Amino acid sequence: YNPHILTDVKQEDANEYLAFSLLIDVYYKGFFLQSNDRRAEGLFAGGELGYQIIDKDDWSLDFIAKPYLPGFAIEDIFDEKGESLPSIEGLKDREIGFGAGLRYSKYYEDAIFSVDIASLAPTDSTSILVDLFYSHLFLYRNWDIYAGVGFTYYSSNIIDYYLGIDHDEVTSERPFYHADDGFRSQLEIFARHPISKTWTFNAGITQSYYSNAISDSPLVRKHHITQVMLGAVYVF
Repeated sequence: YNPHILTDVKQEDANEYLAFSLLIDVYYKGFFLQSNDRRAEGLFAGGELGYQIIDKDDWSLDFIAKPYLPGFAIEDIFDEKGESLPSIEGLKDREIGFGAGLRYSKYYEDAIFSVDIASLAPTDSTSILVDLFYSHLFLYRNWDIYAGVGFTYYSSNIIDYYLGIDHDEVTSERPFYHADDGFRSQLEIFARHPISKTWTFNAGITQSYYSNAISDSPLVRKHHITQVMLGAVYVF
């Protein structure tokens, strides 16, 4: 269950409730391509490409490049829905927010805290995203349960690109909108349970809260969304 942040785009079709990912972890002389397996959205957000600059027993500093925000193509939304949506009709497409920057990670016995500072394309070079995440592992019988807390700061030009309304996009349904800096906060529970030597059951629920700079956009009009994931991973 993965509702879209756009206010008029609903999750309706059966195929919108299914997602498939290929997770590949590769490490070579400090370079890495990895999946974020401590976070529910990490199973579908794409891989993280990077280079380990400093590697200590209890902390590390990496160069990181990854997709931080999904884009959307208006034509694809219309094709899926087969109907006109006045709130988004006539908008320009938004490209995937691919970011590059630094990640600091602090390791504890059963927890990890990380901070990403990145600039996002396709926004301009002054864009800043700061993503903080804390994950604590609880073991219960054969369950690995990760309790996570996240906070993401977005500079105004990032929110403007994705959720702002330019003068050439203004309609009677969609007034001009220029955003300030904003943020997203998250609470998450993600659990894994082995089914066999090769299969693992996964379940996660994430509650996201958005600041006024995001929810005040004519495209959004909501402060929070809830995402739920149930699935299985095959390891080979």
